[in-house]
Amino acid sequence: MNDTENRNAAEKKEIEALEQQEAEAMLGSDASKLQTLWADDMVVNSTANFIAGKQLLLEMVKNGRLKLRIYERRPVRIQVFSDLVVTTGHEVSQLIGDTAMFKLFTSYMNVWAKRGGNWQLLARHVGLIQRERPTQ
Repeated sequence: MNDTENRNAAEKKEIEALEQQEAEAMLGSDASKLQTLWADDMVVNSTANFIAGKQLLLEMVKNGRLKLRIYERRPVRIQVFSDLVVTTGHEVSQLIGDTAMFKLFTSYMNVWAKRGGNWQLLARHVGLIQRERPTQ
């Protein structure tokens, strides 16, 4: 492996760990962890046809409107483009509360940007694959 391949392999491992940290922070409603993982200018396009930024999403996490019962993330591909990394994969999620009627099976694409030596989630798109009523 040459230096570029070694750097890309190390960055892929780092991003894979960050992907799981971000998913765990979402599941645990850990707004302080999300504050550091999300870029201030982050934009998210969700399955609800809802486009939001960091501050609105953090507020939704803090006030319980975005609280998850289930959240599993399975990255499929991680592609390094210098100071940007694109991850794609599948997720399973279910909200807690009145709107938690369905378990969602989705595909996602996350864009991570390296700023000031740290990786942050810059953009996210989630596409609905299937929705099903949970058995419990």
